[in-house]
Amino acid sequence: MRVPWRRVASWHCTACGKCCREYTVRLNFYEYLRLKNTGFVEEKAGKYYIKKFGKTCPFQTGNYCMLQKKNKPIACKLFPFVILKKGEKEALYEFNGEEYYVYVELGCPNLKLGKPENMEILVKEAMQLYLGIKKMPFFQYHPQLEYPHCLQILHPSSYTRGEPQSGHTPTGAFSVTCTDSLVLFSLFSK
Repeated sequence: MRVPWRRVASWHCTACGKCCREYTVRLNFYEYLRLKNTGFVEEKAGKYYIKKFGKTCPFQTGNYCMLQKKNKPIACKLFPFVILKKGEKEALYEFNGEEYYVYVELGCPNLKLGKPENMEILVKEAMQLYLGIKKMPFFQYHPQLEYPHCLQILHPSSYTRGEPQSGHTPTGAFSVTCTDSLVLFSLFSK
């Protein structure tokens, strides 16, 4: 469920990973092209999505995302913000002389409803991301998880599809071949 940004008092990212587990990420065509060789994207009725395994996003390691900078989908960069060209007056946000309608997904546990406290700053940053003015959000950037030089040759190694057991950290192998090393990430339950 979404609410207009003016009904949200504050929000901050604690990297809890709930958004990665509970939402299916829709990709634009360019994101699909960048990620299709990973084997972790799917097409449904002409739309592209990150393919989940159970409730697990294949790019999630613990509570963090392996995709950063240009490889991270815009939907992930923006979460919990949703920006539309039409909407209700309470969601209206003017940016560079254009009107947009900004909503906030209520599924994030770090969202506080009420009179906006710091939301205008966050909405402005979301708009900059949405329009491509800014590449990565300050509010969810985790530089220790960057592997930008690896993603062009990202590929799944042997894995099993299935629902992870509740409370278990996914195990298995996902290899990211880098120019100078091999990094292993766990993804799937055995």
